[in-house]
Parts: sequence; C-alpha cells; structure tokens
Amino acid sequence: MSGQRLSITAFLAGMAAVAVVYIGFFKLNEWLFSVAKVSDHIAWVFLPAAIRMLAVMLLGWAGVAGLYLGSLSQLGALMDTDPVQAFVIAGISSLPCLIAARLVRRALRVNHDLVGLTGSQLLIFGLAGGFASSAAHTLYFACTAGSLGPLAGFMPMWVGDTVGTLIVLYSGALVLHWLLPTRREV
Repeated sequence: MSGQRLSITAFLAGMAAVAVVYIGFFKLNEWLFSVAKVSDHIAWVFLPAAIRMLAVMLLGWAGVAGLYLGSLSQLGALMDTDPVQAFVIAGISSLPCLIAARLVRRALRVNHDLVGLTGSQLLIFGLAGGFASSAAHTLYFACTAGSLGPLAGFMPMWVGDTVGTLIVLYSGALVLHWLLPTRREV
C-alpha cells in the first residue's frame, strides 16, 4: 500500500487508525513499563516505536500524519506551555522513521508492497527507525538545551525503541502463529 497513492478517505482512515494505535501503545507502555523510565522522554522499553516504523512502511505519509497527531496528543502539558516545541517534538516523533524506512527499503531493495520481507530485513527496519528517531530527538534536545547533556539519553532511547519494536514484532508473530498454525504432517 505504501507504494501507491491513497485516496483522501483511505489517507484519513489510515491517519486516524495510526493515531489511535500509537496512543494505545503509548498508554500500554506507560502502564507496563513505568519502572523502565530513564526520564520523562526516555525509557528502556518503548512499544510505540514499533508503531512508528510499521505505520510509515505500510501507509507512508498517512502514517506520518497519524504518528504526528498521536504524538501531539501525548504532549498536552507542553502544548499549554510551549506549543511550538510540542509541534516540533511531534514532527521529530514521526518524520525520521519515514526517512529511515525509505533509505532501508532502497538499500535492501525491498518492494514497495513489502512482499517477501524477511524477519532479518524487518529487524533492520526496526533498528534504523529507532536510530533515526533517537538521533533526531537527541540532537533536538541537545541543541535546545545548549549543552551536550542530552546526548547521554541517545543510547537508552535507541535501546528502548529497539526493545519495544522487538517485543511488538515477536508478540505479533506469536499471535499469528497461534491464529494461523501451520499444518504438520503426521
């Protein structure tokens, strides 16, 4: 679907679905992994990272728009105090994964329809998306802080994005394996 142009209705439906799923995973992550928080913006496990990459791989710009809205909805307090920063952070939470996905797709020569995507290629997409998002967030916070202090958050953020992505992907694979068991010859 990502290689095709979406109708307005499909774009809006995809955007809304991504926003809702992103918010849901954000809330689930807060509930399950609150003890894994490094700071208000960094956790050693971040499940919504998987939604970022899957959304842009499957829906392209509709995924970016949904991620933007979902991210913005989680920045309510910041919207009240500094709306410009909230808009920028929401952009940083959505756009880098699209760039990473397109670069990885080109480097690995993955079809736009994602047919034939292997587990190892999906892992590369996840690592690249986590890296792009973590690097963009870290650079932004370092630039706005005027110090190198935020650079210390890069590794926990990247690990959290990667671990969160792997949990979601492997959980999804287990559910699919359970729902669609392979036939075994006896």
